[in-house]
Amino acid sequence: MKPSISFTVDAWKQVQTEAVKAYPFEGCGLLLGPYGAEKQATELVMLRNALRDEGRGRFDFQFVPQEFAQAQLAADKRNLDIVGIFHTHPDHPPRPSSTDTNQPMLSGWVNVIASVHGGTFKEAKAWWREEENQGFEETALILL
Repeated sequence: MKPSISFTVDAWKQVQTEAVKAYPFEGCGLLLGPYGAEKQATELVMLRNALRDEGRGRFDFQFVPQEFAQAQLAADKRNLDIVGIFHTHPDHPPRPSSTDTNQPMLSGWVNVIASVHGGTFKEAKAWWREEENQGFEETALILL
């Protein structure tokens, strides 16, 4: 069963704001929310796209593992769970790219991809795959 994800008004505003800030590069982060079966994003924690340090990151992203772990621990201390992974697609549709498909770490998470065209937020869609050898399936993205 593929999970859906919902956003509070504030979390959705964060998604839009941070997506535009990251442009023209891919931005990435973690969607946080309460523990539970329902995936509800109440906030977004942006992480550094490590590929920008290498002069890349326009069409791909990579978390810094230590930063990811620190964000996860900080969320846990606040009784929050990582309910999804967020990243942007500058000037491309909000669907998994071939680069995304080849990222094993994107499996088992709701992936929210935001499309930013010319510095303007266009739309975001949510995607899911259980295992890395499976294709992504679009899942419900609900605004509360």
